[in-house]
Amino acid sequence: MEKRELGEYSLSALRILIGWIMLWPFFDKLLGLGFETPSGGALINGVSPSSYVLYVTDGIFKGLYEALAGNGIADALMMLGLLVLGVTLILGIASKLTTVATSLFMFIMYTLHVPPQDNPIIDYRILLIVALVAIYGLGGYERLSVYDRWKNSALVKRFPILE
Repeated sequence: MEKRELGEYSLSALRILIGWIMLWPFFDKLLGLGFETPSGGALINGVSPSSYVLYVTDGIFKGLYEALAGNGIADALMMLGLLVLGVTLILGIASKLTTVATSLFMFIMYTLHVPPQDNPIIDYRILLIVALVAIYGLGGYERLSVYDRWKNSALVKRFPILE
């Protein structure tokens, strides 16, 4: 395996892992699997998935996020975002939109703790944003994915922004 191919496979594996980072909280918040979401605190039990921000938010945007916590629209957007972004990253489809949307999602998550708790400037969400841009720019969607089928589909041919 040549160096470039190794890099593409590595970036593809990173893409899939980031996809799982997005998809896992969807299932945890939906079903209360006992990790970040306690078993009784699931959406299926009627608990707002965005209410967790009341316990984790700190810093300059605390008031904003506390005001949004428990809002049905915020809940729906968060759950839909986790699901769609996780699936598109794992499958390797809609690369441009997925990269932009996941980066925006990660930036919003970053703002839950401004300044960050473990470092005065950077936390892992900023690293994930940089990784997503590298994945997009260096071929991390082309390997270990359905990218080729996706980009040749009628839907993508009709709406090229979905490539």
